[in-house]
Amino acid sequence: MYNLTTEDIMKKMKYLSLAFAMVIGASACNKDSLDLVNPNSPGMASLQTEEGIRRAALGVYDKFGLEYWWLALQNHDLMGDAYFASVGNFGWRWLNQPTSMTLSNGTVLTPPQGGSQVDEVLNRNGRAFGEDNALQYEWQAMYLVNNQANLILAALEDPNLSFSASGEMKTNVLRAWAYWWKGFAYSRIGSLYIAGIIANTLNETNSDFVTHEEIIAEANRNFDQAISVLNGMQGGEAYNDFFTSIIPSFTNAGKGGAVSPQEWIRNINTYKARNLVVNKEVSEMTSADWQQVLTLTESGMQANDKTFTMRSALQNDLVSETAWQPFRSTVDLWSHISERLIQDYKPGDNRFERNYTTEYPTYPIINAQARGFNYSTRYGFIRIEDGGDYSTQVAGLAEITIAGAYEENQLMRAEALIRTGNIDGGLELIDEVRDYQNAQLDAVAGTGLTEAEALEELRSERRVGLLNKNVAFYDARRWGVLKPVSEGGGRSGAVVLYIPSGATSYVVDENATIDYNYLSWWPVPDNEIDLNEPSVGSAPVTVR
Repeated sequence: MYNLTTEDIMKKMKYLSLAFAMVIGASACNKDSLDLVNPNSPGMASLQTEEGIRRAALGVYDKFGLEYWWLALQNHDLMGDAYFASVGNFGWRWLNQPTSMTLSNGTVLTPPQGGSQVDEVLNRNGRAFGEDNALQYEWQAMYLVNNQANLILAALEDPNLSFSASGEMKTNVLRAWAYWWKGFAYSRIGSLYIAGIIANTLNETNSDFVTHEEIIAEANRNFDQAISVLNGMQGGEAYNDFFTSIIPSFTNAGKGGAVSPQEWIRNINTYKARNLVVNKEVSEMTSADWQQVLTLTESGMQANDKTFTMRSALQNDLVSETAWQPFRSTVDLWSHISERLIQDYKPGDNRFERNYTTEYPTYPIINAQARGFNYSTRYGFIRIEDGGDYSTQVAGLAEITIAGAYEENQLMRAEALIRTGNIDGGLELIDEVRDYQNAQLDAVAGTGLTEAEALEELRSERRVGLLNKNVAFYDARRWGVLKPVSEGGGRSGAVVLYIPSGATSYVVDENATIDYNYLSWWPVPDNEIDLNEPSVGSAPVTVR
């Protein structure tokens, strides 16, 4: 039941991959009018009914696919050194292969196979590499989500569309829904790839690639359109009933459920703040930028807000029940917590105590699959049913937030305050997040910390408090950690496990230096470029 093989995964991916190939393949032949016809799906006429368009809205979740729920999300966690994976499936072993690790005694450990992450990942950027091309998955999933949102917007323009009741309210919910997901999809594309395509017409694409900054601007434009629809809307029973009808029923639990118009606007503000924070290096942020972050987060998510979530279910759900991090982190090989994440917990942090164990039979893992000492850890997860927060094989227990979270909002606000001179104001928010997550740590506000010390509290708290909230890679990039050590990047004082030459037991080095030398921005996947050659004047689509 739980042993999902690579063959199973690829079978599940086949339809979405085919749909993606149809989009880009047709674009090479006729960029003005892509006609994606699925003979097993009803036509546009079915979207003239409330049931039809409601199902189209619910279909957004299916378009994410496991390409996103598992593969894309794990890609970020691997590159952010929150987790590690030694398996070669989906190109993972290469995504988290640092160029070198220098031990405190001067010994330099290099990968036993292959070169730098940049070389290994870019060398596999081609259709011939099939599933091993890690660059394709987020691109594919997000453009499918974007096109589904285009479908909804097109259907809403049909004068023959009718609703059983509350037509204006339902139309507005669906319009905001489409703009929200378009904003989300463009945010993901623009925050990872060096360039992208703005495609706002159903089943139509183009070869005019624009910069990732322009993609983020388009994301924010769609978010603002959603806000303009939501402003003045009221919640209530009819609203809640309709909203819950367009989300998977099993996500109507925990932090998920009917997101009120006001909560939705706050969620958008939090995501717009993320778009600003994660797409610039810290050194590039201006005082005006930090002020904008403060403005957005002041109207951002609150502690009790409902939000957009995913969780597994016993039914044939959207993450195949097993194909996502909460399950795979309980299974040998697939996904393990990084020692560098563990070291970011402060002594006495209850979140560490309740989530990690060294007693699981397969731990410690040292040099997994003989692919390098970076693939090593002493820790496994305590499952949710046993008091943990993150990992389980029990359907329905694990939940991830799809977009922003209250904790992220507060930590972005804390960083903005600290970097604009209000150190204690920022530290108070860090304390607030720790209390919210029941960390049981002593307060740091009012203890006389310097700006540098406060920023270290912020850094470690973002690592720990935002685990599984999909910002680990973004943070590593903006903090400069992914750059080569020769350019001021990397991580010093890092915990590394290794076995000295001739020894039989491992050693814990607490002062190693890791030269990650990872891709900061991804090229457009060749799966797209091969069939959709950029037009003259397009933004660069490669990174070397």
